[in-house]
Amino acid sequence: MSRKLLLGVLALIFVSAGSASAQGICPLNGTSNNKLICLIPQVYGPVGLGSGTGAPLLADGHEAHFENDFVTQFAPITEAVGIQVSQLPIASPSAGITFSYDPALKTFTPSTDESLGPILGERAGTIGRNKLYEAFSFQYFDFNTIDGQNMSRLPAIFQHQPFPPPFSSNFITSCPNQTGLTGVFQNNPCFVRDFIQTTNNIDLKVQQYTIYATYGLTSHLDLSVAVPFLDVQMRVTSNATIVPNAVAPTSPNFPGGVFHQFDPAVVPGCPPPGTPCLNGTFSDSGNASGIGDIVVRAKYELYKGERLGFAQGVDVRVPTGDAKNFLGSGAVGVKPFAVISYSARIAPHAEFGYEVNGKSVLAGNFVGATAPNNDGALPNRIVYTIGADASINNHLTAAFDIYGQRLLGVPRLVSAPFTDLGKCNDGNCDVLTPGTTHANLTVIPNASYNITNASVGLKWRPVSRLVLTGNVLIKLDDGGLRATIVPLGGVSYSF
Repeated sequence: MSRKLLLGVLALIFVSAGSASAQGICPLNGTSNNKLICLIPQVYGPVGLGSGTGAPLLADGHEAHFENDFVTQFAPITEAVGIQVSQLPIASPSAGITFSYDPALKTFTPSTDESLGPILGERAGTIGRNKLYEAFSFQYFDFNTIDGQNMSRLPAIFQHQPFPPPFSSNFITSCPNQTGLTGVFQNNPCFVRDFIQTTNNIDLKVQQYTIYATYGLTSHLDLSVAVPFLDVQMRVTSNATIVPNAVAPTSPNFPGGVFHQFDPAVVPGCPPPGTPCLNGTFSDSGNASGIGDIVVRAKYELYKGERLGFAQGVDVRVPTGDAKNFLGSGAVGVKPFAVISYSARIAPHAEFGYEVNGKSVLAGNFVGATAPNNDGALPNRIVYTIGADASINNHLTAAFDIYGQRLLGVPRLVSAPFTDLGKCNDGNCDVLTPGTTHANLTVIPNASYNITNASVGLKWRPVSRLVLTGNVLIKLDDGGLRATIVPLGGVSYSF
C-alpha cells in the first residue's frame, strides 16, 4: 500500500462516517425487523409477548399484560450484547520490525531491537520515516457468558403487570380472596398471580478479520489505520413455561380453567384442544457480515533514549459499521493514550488510555411500539495493557500482556431470585399455597465493571521482514460479554 493509497483510505473513512442510514427499531407491533439488534426482542415473534395477530399467547382479552416486563427484561440484554460486540479488541498496529537511520549507509535499515514487539500491547518506538507496515489478523469469539451468567441458561421471569380497578370485563373480578396480593398488586384480580418462567440460550459467534497499515510520516510520528471485517452469527432460543397460579372461571376463553396459555395455532407442540398449552419453545436466528468500525491512530514518540521510550497518541474510532447488525458501535470514539516501553531482550511495555464515546442506537430506547428510538450514550472506558515481549532467538519472540478495560455507566446483569404470589386452589382463592422462589435476572442500568484478559502469544520471523503471529486471549474475570478463549492468527510485512 503506497502512501497516497493509505491517505486515500483515511479520507474515505471520514466521508463514510457522515453517511449513516436511517435508524431502525424493533416495534413489536406485528412488523418484523431483520436486523440482529431485534433478534432477542423478536424471539417470541414480531409482537413479542404482546397482543395482535401471530402473538404466542392465546387472545383472551388480556394477553398483552406480560409485554412491559418482557421489554424491561430483554432490552438491556440486547444493549449489553451490542455495546460489547461492537468494540472487540484488535491486535496492535505497532510494527514488528522498525527502522532506524544509519548515517554510514545514509538510509533507514531494520533496527537491532532484540524483540519483534508486542501483540495486543504497544511500544513507544515508531516504524521509521517513509516506512510502511502492513498486517492482517483473524480472531474468533465464541461468547459463552455475560456478566458471569451462562449464556446457554439465562433465566428470566415475566411477571403479570398490575391491574388496578375498575374492572370492566365480565370475567375480571376483584378476586374475593386477596391473600398475598400486596404492594402494587393489592386489590388486583387473581390472574395477576400467573407468571411466565423462561430459560434462554443466546448463541453468539463472531469472526473478525482485520487489515492494518502503519506509515511513518516522520522518524517520530506514525499514522495507522485498522479496518475490521466481521461475520456475526446469532441464534436465540427461549424455553417458556406459563405457571398458572390462579383458577379461571368457566369460559371458552379459558380452556381448562387457565387464564393464560399459549395459542396452539401459533405455538408448535401444543396438546390437543381443551388442554391448556403451558409450554413453548421459541427461537430465531440471523447473521450479518460487513465492515466494522475503522480505527485511525496517530502516535508520536516524545522521548527516545538508548533503550527507554515514551510516546503519546490518539485513536479515533469511526462508526463505519452497521450498529443495528452488531457490526459497529454507531458512535465516534476518541481514545488518547500514552505508552512507555524499554528495548531489551526482555522488553516491558505499558499503555494507558481513556476512551470517550458518543451516542448510539445500541444504548438507546428502541424496543416497543411507543419507544422513542433515541440514541443513548455509549459507556466511556479506561483501557490499559501491561506486559512484556521476550526474544527467544533472532527469529522468535514470546509476548505476554494483561489487557484490561473498565467500562463506566453500562447496564449489568445480576441474579435477582423471584418469589411468586402464591397459588390459589379455586377462583375465590379460598386456600393459597405460599409462593416459591425461582431463578431470575435483573439489570443494574448504570454500573461499572472490569474486563480483564491475559494475552499469550508468539511472533515468528521466517524471513527478514515477514512476521507470523499466533496468540490467545484468556478470560480472567466475569465482567461483560465474554469468550473463555479467543484465538488470533496474523501475518505482517514491513517495507
